[in-house]
Amino acid sequence: KALLVDADAVLARAGAAQRNRARHQRVVELFGLLALGVASGLMFLYIWFRFEPQFGFGAVVGLLHDVILTFGLIVLFKLEFSLNMVAAVLTVIGYSMNDTVVVFDKVQENTTGHRHRKRNTYAEEANLAVNQTLMRSINTTVISLLPLAALVIIAVVILGVGTLRDLALVQVVGIFTGTLSSIFLATPLLVDIKTRRKDIKKHDEAVLRRRRQAETASA
Repeated sequence: KALLVDADAVLARAGAAQRNRARHQRVVELFGLLALGVASGLMFLYIWFRFEPQFGFGAVVGLLHDVILTFGLIVLFKLEFSLNMVAAVLTVIGYSMNDTVVVFDKVQENTTGHRHRKRNTYAEEANLAVNQTLMRSINTTVISLLPLAALVIIAVVILGVGTLRDLALVQVVGIFTGTLSSIFLATPLLVDIKTRRKDIKKHDEAVLRRRRQAETASA
């Protein structure tokens, strides 16, 4: 009888511990989603006031792209979504937004007053900005990935710590996708939105018409 009482007590304690872990995991998930939402909102407001609304929309779409891919990696490999993982995802968001701001700043610099110039279209000026910041983005990405690669090697080969490996893996993928989204997603989306405006469309048509006239005259 005493043995049965002890077994019941053990089962009860095990069940309580499992429920506590489940509650803790739900709190971590809610905290993580809240932190991601607040961080994304603040970054969107910064982009909105620092540049223009169209820039903000492009930046947020690129940010969502990075977050979805990062969470997809977590789900695909069944990684534990802990507070450390939340910090890793927030780091990825910060890196991605920083890279996007650098590219957008150059786009804004190149396109300021472009309507008074008849040499390049808006898309060409934006493409020039991407080319001018490309090497910086690549160098920053490589430098950021080197210590993370070393962390993966140390965690897996030397220490055998899976937590460090998971954090480094998430950051490696997040930084890589953040660089790609800044160049191949956020900026092209910005150009697509901008070129729908009547004034910019009119300017681009004037640039192309002038080119055709110059080609006809030289032929």
